[in-house]
Amino acid sequence: SYGLQNSRFDQDFHVFGIEWKENQIDFFVDGFLYQRVTPKDVTGEWVYNHPFFLILNVAVGGNFVGFPTDGTSFPQNMYIDYVRVYKAK
Repeated sequence: SYGLQNSRFDQDFHVFGIEWKENQIDFFVDGFLYQRVTPKDVTGEWVYNHPFFLILNVAVGGNFVGFPTDGTSFPQNMYIDYVRVYKAK
């Protein structure tokens, strides 16, 4: 997990990045590398060296921050300025 210092994700726009290589995936928030995953970090088979689709969604509830309550505002919104995908040479 990653949290902002003295701020919240819903109060400003942020740049999320993923650098996906055959045997390594790096996750960034606003240019800060906060997570690196390699085949030795996962249990089972490393399946991330094949083509994938990108899915962007607003997930509400679950184990990360808990389930919605009567105080949860709906509908939720996610604003995306752009998505860029580059292929390394």
